[in-house]
Amino acid sequence: MEQILVQGALLSGLYALIALGFTMIFGVGGVLNLAHAGYVMVAAYMYYMASYVLGLPVAASFVIAIGVSIALAIATYMGWVRRFLHNPTVVFVSTLILALLLGHIMTLAFFRENINVPPVVEGVTPFMGYTFSNNLIAGVIVSWVCIAIVLLFVRRTHMGRAMRALAMDRRGAIISGINPDMVNLTTWAISGALAGVAGIFYGSYTFLVPDMWVLPLIMSFAIVVIGGLGSIEGTLVGAHIVGFMETATVLAISDKLRSVPGLVIMIIVLVLRPKGLFGR
Repeated sequence: MEQILVQGALLSGLYALIALGFTMIFGVGGVLNLAHAGYVMVAAYMYYMASYVLGLPVAASFVIAIGVSIALAIATYMGWVRRFLHNPTVVFVSTLILALLLGHIMTLAFFRENINVPPVVEGVTPFMGYTFSNNLIAGVIVSWVCIAIVLLFVRRTHMGRAMRALAMDRRGAIISGINPDMVNLTTWAISGALAGVAGIFYGSYTFLVPDMWVLPLIMSFAIVVIGGLGSIEGTLVGAHIVGFMETATVLAISDKLRSVPGLVIMIIVLVLRPKGLFGR
């Protein structure tokens, strides 16, 4: 039980970071960006290339990986999505195609080999008779720092208030002088940065493979549906529900059933409360 609680808490923090950018885009723009998980994958590969192939310092590798992820998110919005914000179906399908395309690009560049990425932080920490990866602990600490910064940004800054206003009433926000295009662009850039940080730690938590974006996408989708589409607080709660259930399943039953609990809970929530736990 102690191992499930601690490992679940660690995994939940990482999942919350992955899903946060996903839910921010829906909350502000009203569209689902399925390419978000692709940014996570690309950031993981970029960190590996910069740090272990080119031999750059960890800090420089972080900047490169996060920068590429931000650039991809901005390019997705500016190059395509902003023309179709009125048509969520087009955005849904096109961003899924983009995620598949990014996976194929990684296949061409790295074939389909599984690449084990050395951890950002080496070693393990013993606790209550169990050992936990220092890399995962560091990832969760960084995740919660990023989450706290985002929450402060959304609640304390002018742009953050503009995001909340646009999410609540688009027409009223525009009438009050808010530029929706700039707000959406800022949201996508933040989402890309969160995906970049998550990709670095997620890649070193698992391993690199061109279809590694699929599980984060499934988990993100389950988390935001459980918590409520567009709700940051709901995303945090949903991430912990999924993280603890996944950990319990992996430790008690089988690693092959890793993604099943999140999907089952998502279906139950859709049946009993379609708007999610905190959705409007």
